[in-house]
Amino acid sequence: MKQAWKFLAVIVLVILSFAAGYFFRSQSCTSSATTAPIAPSSQTPTQTSVPAKQPETELVFSNYNSAGVANNPTGSTVFTLTSARRIYLIQDYHWNSAKGKTPGTIALKSADGKTYGPWTAEGAPGQGGVPDAYWTVYPNEKIPAGTYTIVDSDPLSWAHNAGSKGLGMSQVYAVK
Repeated sequence: MKQAWKFLAVIVLVILSFAAGYFFRSQSCTSSATTAPIAPSSQTPTQTSVPAKQPETELVFSNYNSAGVANNPTGSTVFTLTSARRIYLIQDYHWNSAKGKTPGTIALKSADGKTYGPWTAEGAPGQGGVPDAYWTVYPNEKIPAGTYTIVDSDPLSWAHNAGSKGLGMSQVYAVK
């Protein structure tokens, strides 16, 4: 009987750990073609900062999920805007084996080759206090309708998993 209680306690702890991970990942703010990761842009990054007053936003793309992650996505993270939108926030996840990574830049590259950004990212802690696991930029830039690839300056530390279909974990919010 005592072993059954121990087993039950372990199961409860596993479930609580999973739920906590999901909660923390979802509080910090689903996919598309698969090709090789894109090399970082050579353009000069633009500094972004959190606007003084946050506008009302909506999630236009996310492939975040609560499963365990690996580094170096196996394909490009691509999403489509069906109409022109003012992009408020782009956030990439850099768990990097619980080490995080000093923030770099994030850009958008349109299907016709035009690059928006790159924007300098700000870092925020991830699950368990991992430093700079979340890279966030605030472009506040109107982007035309079209298909875009998210370009992360450090794909080697960018997180992915089966739930993201091997693509870099990212989310994009636009102003409503």
